[in-house]
Amino acid sequence: MIPELTRITFTSHGANLEQAPRYTGVYRFFDAQGNLLYVGKSVDIKARLQQHFLEARKPGRHQRIMLQVSTIDCTATAGEVGALLMENAAIKAETPLYNRRQRRLRKLWTLQLRHANNGFLQPHATDFLPDAERTADSYGLFQNPRHIDSSLRRHARDHGLCLRMLGLDKGRGPCFQFQLGRCDGACAGEESSDDHNARLLSVLDRDRIAAWPFSGALALRELNTQPLPDQPSEQYHWVEHWAYLGSFDSLSTLQGASAGSGQRYFDRDAYHLLLSALRKGRLTLLDASSGHELDNPLLRQGSRS
Repeated sequence: MIPELTRITFTSHGANLEQAPRYTGVYRFFDAQGNLLYVGKSVDIKARLQQHFLEARKPGRHQRIMLQVSTIDCTATAGEVGALLMENAAIKAETPLYNRRQRRLRKLWTLQLRHANNGFLQPHATDFLPDAERTADSYGLFQNPRHIDSSLRRHARDHGLCLRMLGLDKGRGPCFQFQLGRCDGACAGEESSDDHNARLLSVLDRDRIAAWPFSGALALRELNTQPLPDQPSEQYHWVEHWAYLGSFDSLSTLQGASAGSGQRYFDRDAYHLLLSALRKGRLTLLDASSGHELDNPLLRQGSRS
């Protein structure tokens, strides 16, 4: 769901390119029949469009794209975070012909960790439901459980983890990998559950999908203290359980939309964009319902993924 914002539409030929805005935002290329060719973003749309046309002077894919462009449509955002979120959502929802990346993913699996009776954390494959609430950390996105199993076995081999303690190898006593010197000895009593668990978490942390640390939906306010003509001075990004639900030019407009039936859909690219922005403190966090400002717990997590 991407609500309509103020737009400028102009032809891409000749001197009309001078009509292009210099603000931050998202742009779309259309052919003469109105088919969407490409979606992009820039902190200076006019400069980026000029670059597109400069690159199109050379024969190749870029030239083929630009020769089809008949109209260019621009959407202003208050800042770069909004442009990144909007571009990503538009590519997923509108499927432009020439955007090769960031397509919406099909059904996926992930893994979650549970404590076994012996105190060791064990991974379990589970469906990754795109519209579910993110109440617990999960790790990685996989095409099927077989890929999870092979990934865990690779991590165990590379980092001395014990397949038996991970629940991937049956039996008693030291495991076969320990006899080969590939297990650090959790199964032989030479490594504690705390040490083994810490190393497992460290290995998996790069692919961690964090639990949603808030009680409800957020309105993320992005400010622009020096907006250009036709550019909003502030924007509110509606986010719930890491799902981006749209950008609005006022909190009241967001609240009106949130009273409806916005479809929540987790997207890995949007998750990383939001996580990075929140950890860098680039947005003000507001409770979407009350408008009250909230503390940002992610500022305290440093560069952790």
